[in-house]
Amino acid sequence: MFLSYKIPFSLFLLTIAVSLVSGQVKETHQIIEEWVKTKQIFSEEKSTWKSEKAALLDIEGALSKEIEELEGKLLQFEKENVGAAQQRAELTNRKEKAKDASLQFYQGMQQIEKEVKATNNILPSPLRDRLSVFQEKIDSSQNNNLPLRKRLEALVALLQSIHLFHRAVHLERQEFSLDDGKSREFRVIYFGLGIAYFVNESGNVAGWGKPSETGWSWTRQDELAKEIANGVSIMENRALPRFLELPISTPSHSIK
Repeated sequence: MFLSYKIPFSLFLLTIAVSLVSGQVKETHQIIEEWVKTKQIFSEEKSTWKSEKAALLDIEGALSKEIEELEGKLLQFEKENVGAAQQRAELTNRKEKAKDASLQFYQGMQQIEKEVKATNNILPSPLRDRLSVFQEKIDSSQNNNLPLRKRLEALVALLQSIHLFHRAVHLERQEFSLDDGKSREFRVIYFGLGIAYFVNESGNVAGWGKPSETGWSWTRQDELAKEIANGVSIMENRALPRFLELPISTPSHSIK
């Protein structure tokens, strides 16, 4: 009876021990599986982080480069802005100087205009008629609103024409009256703006003239007709050149 009872009890204990060991093995396997899964998850997260980190580094590099370019452009813009401000200041300064120069030039033109008008009477009427176009251009009372450059060109042409006339001998056809009040057409030889000699086509009326403040004054002296007519023939290439005996300012003074 005693042996039959002991054997089953040992088997029972063995069964309990096996069950306990089996439970521990399962638990160990479960722990190992969870640890493996954790390692896998950690490895995946680590790999993902590396990828994201590389991407972030690329973005950081691109942003840094863009910031550097923007800073360079900003610096260039600031330099250009300073340069533009300096150019504006220089242009403003040049503009003011140009305005002052234009004003001085305009005032000078007005002064020369007055002087030209003051000497207008000493110009022979044929020359004055030819220069009337230039006179109108420089005359501020005409309100022609010509640019200063155009007025200067007209003034230079006017003065040059007067200068050339004064340096040469000219033959003009001109009509005026003498002391008898009768208007006649004469051939007039001008020796510059100093003195002139006239004779009519018939060769019986002649004399000489000189400029004055009120214009040219003419003095009749018919005895000069032949000599003046000879001078007209020389000027028209109808006679050989020679010296003329003509008075300079009065009949008592002559030059050969």
